[in-house]
Amino acid sequence: MTNNSRNIKDIKFFFIILLLFIVVFSLGTNIPNENRRGFFSDESNYFSITQSLAYDFDIKYSREDIIRIQERFPAGPVGIYLKKGKDGRITYAKPFMFPLLAAPFFRLFDTNGILLCNGLMLFFSILMGFLLLKQYHPPGKSLSFTLIFIFSSVCWIYVWWMTSDLFNFFVLFAALFFFFYKFRRSGWFYLSGVFFVAFVLSKPTNLAAVGVIFLLLLYRKEWKKFVILCLVFLVVFSSLVFFYYAQTGEVSYKLYYGGERTAFYSKFPYEKPGYGFVSQVKTTADDYFQRIHITPKIAALNFFYYFFGRFTGMFIYFFPAVFLLFMFMLRKKTAGDWFILAAIIVSILVACILFAADSYFGGSGSLGNRYFLNIFPFFFFLNFKNRTFRFSFVPLLAAALLLAPTFMDALFYSYRPRMAGTTFPIKYFPVEKTQFAHLPTNENPRARNRDVGGKYRIYVINDNAHLLEGEKFWTLGNKENELLLMAPCPVKKFVVTLRNSPVKNRAFFQVEHKKEWIGIGPGLTKVLHFDNIAGLKVKKGYLYHIKAKSERAYCPFFAEKGSEDRRWLGINVHIELLY
Repeated sequence: MTNNSRNIKDIKFFFIILLLFIVVFSLGTNIPNENRRGFFSDESNYFSITQSLAYDFDIKYSREDIIRIQERFPAGPVGIYLKKGKDGRITYAKPFMFPLLAAPFFRLFDTNGILLCNGLMLFFSILMGFLLLKQYHPPGKSLSFTLIFIFSSVCWIYVWWMTSDLFNFFVLFAALFFFFYKFRRSGWFYLSGVFFVAFVLSKPTNLAAVGVIFLLLLYRKEWKKFVILCLVFLVVFSSLVFFYYAQTGEVSYKLYYGGERTAFYSKFPYEKPGYGFVSQVKTTADDYFQRIHITPKIAALNFFYYFFGRFTGMFIYFFPAVFLLFMFMLRKKTAGDWFILAAIIVSILVACILFAADSYFGGSGSLGNRYFLNIFPFFFFLNFKNRTFRFSFVPLLAAALLLAPTFMDALFYSYRPRMAGTTFPIKYFPVEKTQFAHLPTNENPRARNRDVGGKYRIYVINDNAHLLEGEKFWTLGNKENELLLMAPCPVKKFVVTLRNSPVKNRAFFQVEHKKEWIGIGPGLTKVLHFDNIAGLKVKKGYLYHIKAKSERAYCPFFAEKGSEDRRWLGINVHIELLY
C-alpha cells in the first residue's frame, strides 16, 4: 500500500469518526437547558420559523406556534420580528432559508435536529474543502489546512447558534465548491446556482458578491455555462419568492424588511386572548438612507475596525482570512483569484459603507463579526490552486493567543459576547467607536446609553465600574474602567474631578490620546483638565473614548467597623463638559 492510499484510508476513517461524533453530540445535547431555557441574538426568530415550517408548512404566525415555542423555551421568542399584512395575516419577518433546511431535522429530532443540521453543515464544509484542495495538493495537507481554516476562527462556535450565520457560511462554501470543483460530469456545476440563490435569499445584500462571481464566466467566455447558470438561478429564485408571496401576500423589493415590522419582547400575539398585534417596537428599512450617518472618516474607521476592531476584527476572530489574504499577495494569481478578491472587496464595502455602516457585524448579540460568515468562505477559495502550506501553523498560533478563553467556554462567550473583548490580549485592540450603539457591551442594560444628569450619555465598555450615583461613579477596585461618552456638541474642555477612597493612592485618567497619572491622598479630591480634544462626529453628537483606573482597591465592609458596603472601590469619577 502506497503512502498516498494509506493517507486516503486514514482520512476516510477520520470523516466517519467525525460524522459519528456530530450525530451523537447533536442528539445527546439538550439545547434548551444549555441555552438556559431562553434565546440569544436572532435565535428566537429562526427557531420560530423553523418550527412553523416543520409542523404547519408555512411561515405564518399562529397560536399553535407560540405554544410550541414556549413549551421548549419558557421565556418565549423574545425579540421576534412579525409583520401584519393588508389581509390581517401575521407572518414572520426574517429570512426563511435556514429554517427551510432545518425544518425536516426539527420535525424528526425536535430541537436536537437544529444542532444536528448545524453539525452536518460544518461536516460537509470540511469535506468540500478537503475535496477541493485534494485536486491540486496532497490529501493530508488538504485536510489539515481545511481544519485549520475552520477551527482557528470562531466559525465553528456558531454550531451552537440557532441562527442563519453558519447556514450562510455553508451555502456560500457549497456554491463556490460546485462552481470551482472539476467534476467528471459537468452538470454538477449548475448546482452552484441553487446554493447561490439560498445565499442571496438568506441575506439579499449578498447579491453583489454573487454577481461578481458570475462575471468570471463572461471573462472566460463560457457563454453556455453563464446562460444556464443564470436560468437555474432565476428559476429557483422565482420559485422561492413565489412561496414567500403565497405566505405573506406581498413581495417587497427588499424582501422580509420592506415596510414596517414589529419586534415583540413580551405579550406576544395570540399568547393570551387579550394579546393582539399591539405595536411594541417598530422597525423599517424604507428610510434607512435617511437614518444612517456615513462620512468619509466613519467609512475609513469602519474599514479599519473591520480588520482590527476589538469586538469585530477579522484579525482576532477570523485570523485564517487575514493569513490567506497575506499569502495571496505573495503567490501566483489566476483570473479566478482576482474575481474572488473583487467579491471580497465588494462584500466588505457593502457591509461597512452602504447597508450596515452602523452595525456591520450583526449587533450586540454577536460573537465577533457574525456577518463575516457571509464572506469567510471566499478566503478559502482565494488562490486555492497555487496555495502553499508553509506557515500553516500561524493561524493556529493566532487562535491560541487570541481566542483560547473563547474556545474553552464557547457557550459562555456566546451568551456574553462582550466578555471576549474584555479579556487579555483582545482588550488592547481598539474599540469600535463607529459601532457604539450596537456593541456587544450594550447587552448589559447597566452599561448602555446611560444618561448623566441630562448633560451627556455614556456607553460602558467593560464591567469595571459601579452603578451611577447621580453624575458620579466609582471604578471597580484597581481595574481599569472604559467607556464612550456621547456629548451633544464638540467639547472644549473636560473637567474631571477624582475623589479618592480612604487609602493613599494613584489614579489614572485618559480622554482619547491624552492621559495623566496623579498621586492622591486618602479621601482627597483632585481636578484634572483636558482640552483641545477632537471627538468623533456621529449622527447624535460627538463621541469620546475615556479610561479611568485606580492603583489601589478599598472595601468598606472590611475596612470600616459597622459598614455593610461590600463594594470594592477604586476612584470616584465626576466628569463635567465645557462647550
